[in-house]
Amino acid sequence: MTAPKIFRILFWLLLGVILVLALMPAESAPSVSNDDKINHILAFFTLSFMARLLWPQARLPLLFLLLTLLGGAIELLQLTMGFGRDADWMDFVADIVAILLGILAGKLVWSMKGKRSATE
Repeated sequence: MTAPKIFRILFWLLLGVILVLALMPAESAPSVSNDDKINHILAFFTLSFMARLLWPQARLPLLFLLLTLLGGAIELLQLTMGFGRDADWMDFVADIVAILLGILAGKLVWSMKGKRSATE
């Protein structure tokens, strides 16, 4: 199995883990930080950074839109599922900021790779 395939599998696994953690009952959900916004930022930064690296040919507005819709869908599901979760639109704002930063970081990595390749 090639490295790109492994990283794509890891991306989809990460997406699945994020969805499970975001939608499981609040008292059962493990977290990296006690600050929920930090958890959102880490999750969506990592997801968007990986997506940008894995699909460099993807149009950035489309990538941003899809990841933003995911963040919004999670908040709406938390609102309606009744697992002790509350929709917090500031979480959604944290998701959006993290998505922008992740996409920009991924773009920066690709541009640095291109400059390094051009000088070699």
